Amino acid sequence: MVRKIALIAGACIILIVLVIALWIVWQILADPLDFIDRSTADLSVDRDSLFYDALIPVPRVYHKLILSGPEIGEVSCVLSLPDSLGPDPIPALIILGGLEIGVETLKYIPDPGHNAIIIYQYPYHPEYWYYGSAITEIPVIRESVLSVPAQVLALYDWAGRQSWTDTARISLAGYSFGALFIPAIVHLSQQHGHQISHTVISYGGADLYHLLDYNMTNVDPPWRGLISWMAITAIRGIEPAEHAPYLKSDVLLINGTEDHQIPESCWRLLHRLVPEPKSVILLQEGHMDPRKRELTMKLVRLTKEWLVQKDVINN
Repeated sequence: MVRKIALIAGACIILIVLVIALWIVWQILADPLDFIDRSTADLSVDRDSLFYDALIPVPRVYHKLILSGPEIGEVSCVLSLPDSLGPDPIPALIILGGLEIGVETLKYIPDPGHNAIIIYQYPYHPEYWYYGSAITEIPVIRESVLSVPAQVLALYDWAGRQSWTDTARISLAGYSFGALFIPAIVHLSQQHGHQISHTVISYGGADLYHLLDYNMTNVDPPWRGLISWMAITAIRGIEPAEHAPYLKSDVLLINGTEDHQIPESCWRLLHRLVPEPKSVILLQEGHMDPRKRELTMKLVRLTKEWLVQKDVINN
């Protein structure tokens, strides 16, 4: 009887190992676009709430929007519009900021100009860890991360259908956490027949395995490398190195030479992989952070100056 139980247990272990091995092989060999490609058609507005925040420096019309699509679920964003739109359509800038900043992004845009600003809000928030075990949250995190490119592309499509949008001037900017998604979003947009003409990648990088391994200082090797490899294998669909070489967009790349969160090898790899046309700005700064208000405002200013120079947004 004991022998029989041991044989069954051994067979179960072998089966589990085999399933994991096959899953890993599939993750490695599949086209990264297969993991992020979903229908982006016909987002509809489920909720539209006007709001006011005294700490936002510019009096404009602010909306909290929840939109939804058949394959990508709910898409949350904040929309900032000029007080008076006028008869002519206006440019739109879609911003992906840090993981936890959200609406706070608007406080760092003191001069938005006669433009629409759309702040994308991620489908996953770190506080969700407290509602369940880490094991149950892992597939939720994976699905949330892989859904971001299609959600942003759906938001891009939705913005292009609005009467106030100049469809020839919709641009995209990602900062820190948000910067990591930009290559995947632009590559996916090209797959769907769109052309995002201008993008900003601020404090991004490529080679997510090295980036995660570099930052996971609370885990000792060799476990750090194994955990990093497993995690990045699960979200390979957004790996910037897989998408950057295919970008057909005019790109502004901004990084800090004293950044201790994005290794120099990672941001230099991204800079090499992104094809021309591209502009590169290197700052003698550490990693961006909302608490570094002066640096954050500088990045906003550099973004605006470049987009205005390219005639993608209004001054």
